Amino acid sequence: MSAVPAAFAAPAPSWLHALDLRWQLLVGREKRPIGMRLTVQADKAAAGATAAELLSCVLDGFVADGESSFPHGLVLLAPRDLALDPSLAAWTPPRNVMLEVPASIFADQQQLSAAVELQRHGVRLVLNAQAPTLPAKLPLSFQYVIRPASPAAAVAAGSGVLITNAGSRAAVKAAFDSGAHAMVGWPLDEPMPEAPGTLQPVQKAVLELIRLLQAEADAISLERAFAADPVLTYLLLTLANSPAFRRGHPIGSVTQAITLLGYKRLLKWLVLLLVIASKGSRALPEIYVAVARGFFMENLAEARRNLAVRDDCFVAGAFSLLTQITGIGSERLFSEVALPESIVRAVATGDGPVGALLTLGRALENEPPRTAENDPAAINASLLQALACADALQSLV
Repeated sequence: MSAVPAAFAAPAPSWLHALDLRWQLLVGREKRPIGMRLTVQADKAAAGATAAELLSCVLDGFVADGESSFPHGLVLLAPRDLALDPSLAAWTPPRNVMLEVPASIFADQQQLSAAVELQRHGVRLVLNAQAPTLPAKLPLSFQYVIRPASPAAAVAAGSGVLITNAGSRAAVKAAFDSGAHAMVGWPLDEPMPEAPGTLQPVQKAVLELIRLLQAEADAISLERAFAADPVLTYLLLTLANSPAFRRGHPIGSVTQAITLLGYKRLLKWLVLLLVIASKGSRALPEIYVAVARGFFMENLAEARRNLAVRDDCFVAGAFSLLTQITGIGSERLFSEVALPESIVRAVATGDGPVGALLTLGRALENEPPRTAENDPAAINASLLQALACADALQSLV
């Protein structure tokens, strides 16, 4: 586990039930994920909680399960309708955490003074400057300034620029060409031109292993399939021993992995390997989001004790962006491997209980408030732990 101050390694957070969390990926100029932005909206159930308590409980949520590591990438907290109160004077988040503040603080002397105090004791600030103009002289310095792709907004000298609402790859390119440091969010829904030719060798090998698992082939057949591709064996063992899948002792061989994991969990890992093996498509943002979706869906199904669909959730989440990741159409992909009908329907149409979880996972990737749910604490905890695991897997891609 990464070094996290004691204040952020507390027992299960106590205010997650009162928060509406959304997330967006932060993507750098090399089109590689560099972190995440978390929109934090408190509801009336948070009455009486301080700003520090609410923000700290979000950070606690990354490590509350005792298994996941605190993210190594940037974590941008973007509170909505949450006043900067005196409790933040003692708030000391990890260094990779930044706090977003609105441009409206310049018209509120109390909020401006609180922001100045935050910066004085080391909290890095990000200015949300959706308005086209800013004061000529700012009393604060900002790590980044967030502005929409259009229209252009004035930027504080010395600050990096984060662009929102880039709804196409062309808009992303234009933003980077104009000097943007990173994107907030990514155009996931834009169709990817279908790749010519056939699947890559590693992709074919993974799909063959998935087919063998679906056919309940014996362990010897699986071991032979792995042995035929040393790269695949290396990827499996690297993944098995990564922080996202921490175990009591290292997994040192394919045979050991198959024995210890069982077919259901091995299938999940193979789907993840299929995604990772597609990194040559330059779809690293899509890989991050797909993995986060899969972890979120699996976490929430387990939290809701919906064990009948839990094992299908990660596969459906990861496959939900596989067309964008590989550049190969879903019909062609699904023809390569006989996945359960529940997974195919969830990805294709959003039908069924797995489809409902996938729809919710997609909704969490958008900033507007979501429809009220019965178990917001479980949803928020599942999301934070999923993001921690997705961050931990970045070293593999």
